[in-house]
Amino acid sequence: MNDKTAGRPRALPADKALIADEMEQTRQRTLGLFDLAREEHLHRSPGFGYRPIIWHLAHIGAFEEHWILQRAKGDAPLDQSYMRLFDPIKTPREESRDLPSRREMEEYLGRVRERTLSFLERASFVVDEPLLRDAYVFHLVLEHERQHQETLLYLFHLLPPEEKKAPQLINETHNAGTGGARSAASTLCDARSGWVRVPAGECVVGAVWPGFAYDNELPVHVVQLPTFEIMRAPVTNADYLRFVEEDGYRRRELWSDQGWEWREREGWTAPLYWQRDGGEWTLRTMFDRRPLPLDHPVWGISWYEAEAYAHFIGKRLPTEIEWERAASWDGARKRRYAWGDEQPSAERCNFGMERWGTTPVDAFAQGHSACGCLDMTGNVWEWTASAFGPYEGFQPFPYREYSAEWFDGDHCVLKGGSWATSASVLRTSFRNFFRRHFRVAFAGLRCAADV
Repeated sequence: MNDKTAGRPRALPADKALIADEMEQTRQRTLGLFDLAREEHLHRSPGFGYRPIIWHLAHIGAFEEHWILQRAKGDAPLDQSYMRLFDPIKTPREESRDLPSRREMEEYLGRVRERTLSFLERASFVVDEPLLRDAYVFHLVLEHERQHQETLLYLFHLLPPEEKKAPQLINETHNAGTGGARSAASTLCDARSGWVRVPAGECVVGAVWPGFAYDNELPVHVVQLPTFEIMRAPVTNADYLRFVEEDGYRRRELWSDQGWEWREREGWTAPLYWQRDGGEWTLRTMFDRRPLPLDHPVWGISWYEAEAYAHFIGKRLPTEIEWERAASWDGARKRRYAWGDEQPSAERCNFGMERWGTTPVDAFAQGHSACGCLDMTGNVWEWTASAFGPYEGFQPFPYREYSAEWFDGDHCVLKGGSWATSASVLRTSFRNFFRRHFRVAFAGLRCAADV
């Protein structure tokens, strides 16, 4: 049975037809990602102790089955072994071995999707049941799969380029702005220039718009902020190169105690995918290695590295609320994206796997925020100074493990999205979160300063 057509209802109301179409398109994109490498490479950990890449394929189906078929519809599990093996809580990383084949997993996904679409056809969304009200559970499953697509790309990036096959069509802008980097001395942009001042005032924090939002984006509340400054664009590779070449990784005074401990433990001397070949710095992209693109944002760095860089230039990381104000507030209302409420497009930002890599930080003039910041939507995630935690009045829903389990002081908030982030995840209220030593994300930074 083809997963693309399995159990597809013949006629649906417009709102349900849109959900069915989004589920189909999202699934086809997911399946396409697994064509990037041969299956033999998908059944082993790509590195750093992560689960085999193929694990995520069945996990996506198990999540859909659990929330739609079991929790919302009331069905018994289709396969108890899948519900155990592909539950990240029940089966730890080190036990995620001896996995089914891709074909078996896709057959399982097809069975789940057939029942999901059948349930979609007759489900009512005008009900008191929170999972079904406004089709919440279907949007939850869609958002989960889209986020896992980006996670998959982090893991695929860990594979050597020779183990992957590039998609047939990669936007030519993937090759833009890739000038070499022999020395920082003659090529650097001044990281202290290009700042904008954000005046004191209120910031509306959280998801104010109708539609899906995670529990950690709620409740909406207002925070008063003093005037601050923030970089107009993310820190570029050229900016960060000065930190590397001026011994930023060896200068103990720039690092926190924990950051220095991680730097020594893992031997950090540059961002994860940088390499010095003779006198030239290169960057390992998804499918090759190329000269370091100086005008692109730096990425592949931990929160500790971002903090040390900020200290290096005498600045600091922005809080997540400062970042949200600079990205979303236009003086009268909160914007869904940096430029406004209009959907993301190729003219406004780098997102949705359209370019398969970063772009210059000033490539999207149409995507600037009201205060004049560039690249606050897409390209790379940006570390903030804020630990991931609950807003006052937070209520976990629909499950504790998405947010509340990670209010541990070790996870920090990232904002903005990356080139691999789907449009629905790019909202300015979205709060990504990773451990401070995490380096495999497409994540960089921009700095802030008190006034």
